[in-house]
Amino acid sequence: LTPMFGEASPFALAFAVVLAIVVLAAILMCVKIIKQAECMVVERFGKYKGTLNAGINFIVPVMDKPRAIHWRSKRTDISGVEYVMTTEKTNIDLREQVFDFAKQNVITKDNVNIEIDAMLYFQITDVTQAIYEIANLPDAIEKLCKTSLRNVAGNLTLDECLTSRDPINSQLLAIMDEATDKWGVKVNRVELKDITPPHDIQQAMEKQMRAERD
Repeated sequence: LTPMFGEASPFALAFAVVLAIVVLAAILMCVKIIKQAECMVVERFGKYKGTLNAGINFIVPVMDKPRAIHWRSKRTDISGVEYVMTTEKTNIDLREQVFDFAKQNVITKDNVNIEIDAMLYFQITDVTQAIYEIANLPDAIEKLCKTSLRNVAGNLTLDECLTSRDPINSQLLAIMDEATDKWGVKVNRVELKDITPPHDIQQAMEKQMRAERD
């Protein structure tokens, strides 16, 4: 502007700055950098277009938009209390994930109310199915695990539940893996962390153990 019209006016300088910012923002919107072991599903006008893999990828602004997936993460507040929160994220983690569920109340075959603490290890194998076949993947996995746990433990007595953790894990793994296959998820392991009977049952078991030893 200076060689053509002499000294540039403040309006021309402001316009040039705004134009440069708009161009830079458009370029940044076109570039998507995906980390290793992650991916991103892109839709064009609401329809599935493709999956972006690790590295530098380019999309068309306005036309292309990343599709978010529900994800669950655990946080710890200042007092040390852990809480679980569900958020939406566009970068989908393909690594093996761990879901640690809260203790679940289960009634055994002999009508004893026990608490079971379970953990689930899974991995997303098909990203498009994980997004389009289920509305809320973490919530669906948690509810499926809890209902399956009730069904398996409900067919066993208290003594069988306490001594048959490996068979319970195997049954849960088979049920979960078959049900989540449609969602593009591979369940690798299901582990029972703790089985807690009622306090009075624990006392009765301890008295029985002492009597047998005596």
